[in-house]
Amino acid sequence: MKFDAIKSLVGDLAPTIGAALGGPVGGAAAGMLANVLGCEPTPQKIEKALQTATPEQLAEIKKAELDFEVRMKELEVDVFALETKDTQHARESFKEDWTARAIALLSVLLFGFYILLVTIMPADENDLNVVNLVLGYLGGIVSSVVSFYFGASKSGK
Repeated sequence: MKFDAIKSLVGDLAPTIGAALGGPVGGAAAGMLANVLGCEPTPQKIEKALQTATPEQLAEIKKAELDFEVRMKELEVDVFALETKDTQHARESFKEDWTARAIALLSVLLFGFYILLVTIMPADENDLNVVNLVLGYLGGIVSSVVSFYFGASKSGK
């Protein structure tokens, strides 16, 4: 099952369970979460249950988070190491592929060209809303490219 849609939603409340949802122990994490919420362990049911969760259920999710961490330590499973290994696998998969590099280079060049273009054009000819929208979008793409090739930190988790 694809738990990527609720991974960040759960990750804000229970980081270890949220990280586990996208990996090989996702079924166990979803089962534990569904047990606390009293629903089926499917992404749609968990998402719906989270939206209507009571404060008591949220507290139980926090307890389930601690139980899940203990269980993973007993099994010697490092959820965050599994997530990092998955990212490294993606980088290794595209190591010899020119397509990812071409898209990355094109994105960075387009970002730089657009900044240059906006800078040399007179200010009254630029629609500020469109400029901000495009810069934000291209900035996000370039940020993803840099994170893919050079890694990204998981601050606070």
